[in-house]
Amino acid sequence: MTSRREIVADYFRRQYESRERSTEENVKDLFAEDLVFHLTGDRTMGRDELITLCDVLRRTRHDRKTLVTDFEEAGDEVSFVLYIVGTDTVTGHQVAVSTPTRYRFRGDEVVEIWQQDPAGVENALRAAGVRLR
Repeated sequence: MTSRREIVADYFRRQYESRERSTEENVKDLFAEDLVFHLTGDRTMGRDELITLCDVLRRTRHDRKTLVTDFEEAGDEVSFVLYIVGTDTVTGHQVAVSTPTRYRFRGDEVVEIWQQDPAGVENALRAAGVRLR
């Protein structure tokens, strides 16, 4: 049986390393239709907005690497650290961002997401033209 940790790691591998399948297929395989991605305050985004964001991230800045490490699994929750490393297009310097992330599962699907720094996600969404709820 595949652990939830392995399911999450495989999603990130397919989505950003091997680029297997479409962004939409990968997101729909892991995240529930009623997904709630908690942002700052009472703002959230759902699965459709996540598809849009992931598609933009996948199509842009190909020098960027997305890594997941430090997994912990307890009950219906999987926690990990998400690292994004790339080159700043203005300065040419390498930049790295990391944020502890927590997924809550219902069966085999993620139904809720929390990140330590949701403001960074909001900025990326706005840059991609995605409206927040």
